[in-house]
Amino acid sequence: MRIAMMGPVQSGKSSLFEGVARAGGSHVDLSRPDQPHLAVVKVPDGRLDWLVQQYKPKKVTHAELELLDLPGFDLRDETGRARAKAHWPALRQSQMLVLVLRAFGGKAVAAYRGRVDPQTDAKELLEEMRFADMEQVAGRIEKLDAAIAKPTSKREEQARERDLMRRLAAGMEAGKPLQEVASEAEWKLLGGFGFLSAKPALIVLNCSEEAAGDPGPGEMASLPCVSLAARLEAELSRLPDRQRKEFQAELGLRVSACDVLVGACLRRMNLASFFTVNANECRAWIVPAGTNALAAAGMVHSDIARGFIRAEVIHYDDYYAAGDHKAAKAAGKVRLEGKEYVVRDGDVIYFRFNV
Repeated sequence: MRIAMMGPVQSGKSSLFEGVARAGGSHVDLSRPDQPHLAVVKVPDGRLDWLVQQYKPKKVTHAELELLDLPGFDLRDETGRARAKAHWPALRQSQMLVLVLRAFGGKAVAAYRGRVDPQTDAKELLEEMRFADMEQVAGRIEKLDAAIAKPTSKREEQARERDLMRRLAAGMEAGKPLQEVASEAEWKLLGGFGFLSAKPALIVLNCSEEAAGDPGPGEMASLPCVSLAARLEAELSRLPDRQRKEFQAELGLRVSACDVLVGACLRRMNLASFFTVNANECRAWIVPAGTNALAAAGMVHSDIARGFIRAEVIHYDDYYAAGDHKAAKAAGKVRLEGKEYVVRDGDVIYFRFNV
């Protein structure tokens, strides 16, 4: 699962990327600011940490996300727009977008367009993505027009797709969200296009160090919004673990940027975490909300899904409150569930199976 970070030049995006990537256990090299950077980030989860203390397993496996840092966008002229356009394919192949916007003042770092106005910056980026989608749809319509002009067995299918593309074009012209234009069945057929304006997105306000720890406005440009001090987080990520925690405590930072950003992304993508635990391995898994027990079993191993019998489930909150598995079972908090049971965020699951 890949999350792409984008933003105007001088937004502090790469500093935030460095802070989150290092905190998530990934080494990063930012010596080439003109190139994309990729990091694999461990999803921080205090629940997994507690379960590890209970089981003391030989192996601990965190859920992971890919974080892609793209070069800063400069949309002030056609050269800058062309450079930004070169990165549209990488954005289309990502499952989520994070827009990093400058919200700190000062003259030490030149401000994009000579302003510090995250609301306007957000609007510009979102409009640019909408225009990119409109251009993609217009190109597809042109190709379909040419194909339909030829007598082939696919003409009817192509004509239906052209009708859908025309509806999408009209919807975007009217400023409608793409999901409102196409039906659910049609939308499944459009997955390969990777429309930018339809992807789940999150705004990060890069605030000053003085504002570090402030929650921020919560929403901007109709998108969820969090506030982080990117430069500070990058500096903290370079410190040894103990020293970093001491500085965080002095600054009043209860959680790291990695916790804040990754947690916000999981919520935005409507994902849930469940855990499998034993003496050999404690592991966190990420699934789409609404995933049933059989599908979750298949993620762990195909044989488990094939021979699925029951899922023994205890929610982390009940587990933690009881203190250990034996006490939780005695309190009636351990349940047996079937294939259609919908996995809840925080479930600890032991799958019973036979193959």
